[in-house]
Amino acid sequence: ILGLDTLGGYRILHTESSFERSFLEVNKCFCTCTKCNPFPYRCREKKYDYYSLPKTSVVIAFYNEAWSTLLRTVHSVLETSPDILLEEIILVDDYSDKEHLKESLENYVAGLRKVRLIRANKREGLVRARLLGASVAKGDILTFLDCHCECHEGWLEPLLARIAEEESAVVCPVIDVIDWNTFEYLGNAGEPQIGGFDWRLVFTWHSTPEREQKRRKSKTDVIRSPTMAGGLFSVSKKYFDYLGSYDTGMEVWGGENLEFSFRIWQCGGSLEIHPCSHVGHVFPKQAPYSRSKALANSVRAAEVWMDDYKEIYYHRNPHARLEPYGDVTERRLLREKLKCKDFKWFLENVYPELHVPEDRPGFFGMLKSRGMANFCFDYNPTNEHQVTGHRIILYPCHGMGQNQFFEYTSHNEIRYNTRQPEVCAAVDSGTDYLTMYLCEENVHSIPENQKFVFREDGTLFHLQTQKCIQAESNAYNGNPAPLLRPCTNSDYQKWFFKERS
Repeated sequence: ILGLDTLGGYRILHTESSFERSFLEVNKCFCTCTKCNPFPYRCREKKYDYYSLPKTSVVIAFYNEAWSTLLRTVHSVLETSPDILLEEIILVDDYSDKEHLKESLENYVAGLRKVRLIRANKREGLVRARLLGASVAKGDILTFLDCHCECHEGWLEPLLARIAEEESAVVCPVIDVIDWNTFEYLGNAGEPQIGGFDWRLVFTWHSTPEREQKRRKSKTDVIRSPTMAGGLFSVSKKYFDYLGSYDTGMEVWGGENLEFSFRIWQCGGSLEIHPCSHVGHVFPKQAPYSRSKALANSVRAAEVWMDDYKEIYYHRNPHARLEPYGDVTERRLLREKLKCKDFKWFLENVYPELHVPEDRPGFFGMLKSRGMANFCFDYNPTNEHQVTGHRIILYPCHGMGQNQFFEYTSHNEIRYNTRQPEVCAAVDSGTDYLTMYLCEENVHSIPENQKFVFREDGTLFHLQTQKCIQAESNAYNGNPAPLLRPCTNSDYQKWFFKERS
């Protein structure tokens, strides 16, 4: 149906009339075809008392979105939402400047039932644009959607039913993938994943942990999730206001999803994914807006909700300490007013799977040799989803943490724990270079080839091979790298950590 074009990033592969026909055909397929239907079988058996469920206002904020993807989202909501449950769709134009989003859109929306268009008077960013829509919403439930989605038949009822059952539940649909190149709805018939984060405060996806699987009595039960992706969720309007809605000090986009996730859990609510609700989503290769404010947003989240654990974040993002993040006094007062739990409680009770680094003074940061003090351990896998199997190199130190942040643990590991999952330096049999593999969380099961002793003279001694790590300027392919060599008194074998520039 869709591809790339110059009107906001996509091209229309069919005419408008054929778009609607194709849309209906796709949904017909997904409703009747067991092979491609992403719902668990028991979800299709669930019955709802439609007269007792609350109504929802669907808020869709957009900025310079393509005509085709925006209208695909709107029509899919209209086609798949029971009329009795849909109060309205509120389109919030965040000061777009594309011509097709002006009079043409107004005329088109005027012909749609239950759809209204409101416009911001200046560029507000995602957070405040959504709040603009929420402020005029009439429904008891707020459902926020991104502007490039396709809702699957039956997506809405489970979300509303769960909130009717538990008002303090914030519920997300399973996010299915719509292919970027073909715009085909791919579905997701497997077990839904939950949201997490790494110590850069970057959102991550994870498989559902065993403890959560045991808690659920049925495949149709909600799945508790430490964090949300942020683009698609439903929440009681009353409860959203009680929680302090969004932090309006956050700019444009980025970081607000983690801040809201922390707040939900720490202030008495629950964040859940409903396996019976599916919404397809296009993951654009390039967003139409800047993420330049994402760092300041993350700092606001850390300063208000993470207590002393914010230091773990700052260690891996030294530049974040210097980032202006505005006044958070009101948000701290909100936390106090709501009597929210601390971040330690969150880590222990909501996200115990997340490893908490030790970050002992003198044993984390940039790892340098005295013989090549301008070069640091560096690990930068090209694929965020394949962090193992690559070699550590030496690269000019940049002092920005991230890919040059390492920790030496009390269990004799050299950990790269900026991203998730965490990886540890190892030496494969018959080689002399350092390759990164998944760290072993059970300290009694750490492989021998991952054990190093950081000795008092600064040498990093590999126990299995009885060799020392040495900085070499021409290790392989003409590039510097740390290699194992017989131990000497060379400065190239003397290492030290430096926290920041």
